[in-house]
Amino acid sequence: MEQTTNNSQPIKIKLSILITQDGFSFCKGNKDTHTVLDFKHKSFLSKQTPENLLKEIKTILEFSFLKEKETIEELEVFYSNTLYTLVPDAFFSEKNLTDYLKFNTKILATDYVTFDNVESISAKNVYIPYTNINNYLFEIFGEFSFKHISSTLIDLFKKEDLENKVLLNVYSTHFHTIVFKDGKLQLANSFNYQTKEDFIYYLLFVLEQLELDPLNIPVFLSGNIEEEDQNFKILSTYIQHIEFFAEEYSSISLSENLTIDTQRHNLLISQF
Repeated sequence: MEQTTNNSQPIKIKLSILITQDGFSFCKGNKDTHTVLDFKHKSFLSKQTPENLLKEIKTILEFSFLKEKETIEELEVFYSNTLYTLVPDAFFSEKNLTDYLKFNTKILATDYVTFDNVESISAKNVYIPYTNINNYLFEIFGEFSFKHISSTLIDLFKKEDLENKVLLNVYSTHFHTIVFKDGKLQLANSFNYQTKEDFIYYLLFVLEQLELDPLNIPVFLSGNIEEEDQNFKILSTYIQHIEFFAEEYSSISLSENLTIDTQRHNLLISQF
């Protein structure tokens, strides 16, 4: 049955899904009223195969979202994995997608390589989405949009009015690092880690290579990290200026009895 507002106009429902190597999140909202209606999240302690992720995603969808599938007008999917690389527009050719990735990513014959247009830095983000998940979602919802999470993060972070800055988008098994120096993107890369020592080592190595002072560079945090976390504690030992990066969502409200960790899931919430 189609959901309607009080004036009998159809409600415009959007479903946003974030798929990471170690979990996923679903956020369903009303685009007209900027209200988050439902939210589900599941994380794992280790990296999962695309097959295991698809199995878990099917379970969440079938129990929580497909009962009212006809009300979902728009589906947007964000992929967060380490299978990507940036190519400046001046050197980009759609014929060479596989070539851009083959030097830092193991590519299988069955992999589908695609790209996002990252307008803020005049570049393309070439990456591998999970084809099995895309195929399943297409069977259920029809056409939908998808992109790599780093594309969105770069565009959002570019707006910050600072010449030198670092963004760490953290998950349980990996994190994305985006670095601007003198107002220009210097690095966008991902690192797998197991311990807090791994976490800080990769960051300090990046800063050293880019000749950025840990005591002066502002480091912004997003994703799966809070002040009580071990990663945050070791980070604060070496980094003096730390802030939590948050896309503005002050106009967005949560439906009654819905509780969400807004810091960790800021990106999905801000889509409404």
